[in-house]
Amino acid sequence: MTMIKRVAGAIIASANRRDSDEDMARAAIAAMREPTPQMLKASGGWLDTPEIWQAMIDAALEGTDA
Repeated sequence: MTMIKRVAGAIIASANRRDSDEDMARAAIAAMREPTPQMLKASGGWLDTPEIWQAMIDAALEGTDA
């Protein structure tokens, strides 16, 4: 599944639950937690492990700008 389809599905599911705008944004960001093979390839080795990307997404979901 492409990242676009994954995020679109999360947004639609969130909208169907009548979530707030912020909750829909969180659902979209959470849907991006698992990098696609294309993303890993495009990183040129920067994302050798998905854990790096997942930690960045987790930080975004915490909502802090520290």
